[in-house]
Amino acid sequence: MDKLFVGSIESDGVKIHYSRTSQDFPPVIMLHGLTDSGLCFSHLAYALFRLYDVVLPDARGHGLSDAPGRGYDVAQFAKDVKALASALGLQKPVVIGHSMGAATAARFAADFPESLSGVVLIDPPWFSEDLCTEERYEISSKTHIENIQNYHRMTMQELDAHIRKEHPNWHEDEYLNWCKSKQQVKEEVIPIIRSIVEGWKETADRIHCPTLLMTGNPILGAIVSAETSAELAAKHLDWTIINFPNAGHSIQRDSFEDCKNSILDFLKKVY
Repeated sequence: MDKLFVGSIESDGVKIHYSRTSQDFPPVIMLHGLTDSGLCFSHLAYALFRLYDVVLPDARGHGLSDAPGRGYDVAQFAKDVKALASALGLQKPVVIGHSMGAATAARFAADFPESLSGVVLIDPPWFSEDLCTEERYEISSKTHIENIQNYHRMTMQELDAHIRKEHPNWHEDEYLNWCKSKQQVKEEVIPIIRSIVEGWKETADRIHCPTLLMTGNPILGAIVSAETSAELAAKHLDWTIINFPNAGHSIQRDSFEDCKNSILDFLKKVY
């Protein structure tokens, strides 16, 4: 991938920045997780760009997108994706999302079923009901605020040392963009934490396009439990659900090759 095309679109008056690999291929939109940015998907995008037109947006409050004081709910994030696809003329893309991005992708599929060809959900924040409490929302919000403040105080060198210690087995291409994203993210994003979790079962029930759900190992930090995965498999017989036992929450980083191959297989079937 010699170079990326970059630009921005407006969604309800908010600038949404994006990077794009190419044109004239079947379109794929990749939606990053909380505190990441579009370029955090660049390693996976590199594996796809010779076959697909890959678009990597920064969610509002992240990367180079605007950080308004409003609109941090999953319905608005899905509208932002709709605005992006419309502005770029992307006809029925496959939408791939990780974590917060998976929640957005799921809501996009539910709210705009005519606007996509399929969806890939990488460990969405679909917690068991006993974990969806007011106390946990408050703790998670406080923790993320503290993390963002700490990220902003750290130098790039310190961030690099931190993430390499936490995840020494990631591909080399993952580290730099992870570090950049942590210095770019704004505290305004915090309200999205509650929104991406609430009502996820109702959203899942409204997804009727080809769907690939990728789950990891909760012992290693993955969110979707074996019980939740089994419940979804029983209810959504047409979904493809793949577990990656050696991956935590960031499946696309922890088990890159297997994740990449699964996504390529899914894209071939959809397109």
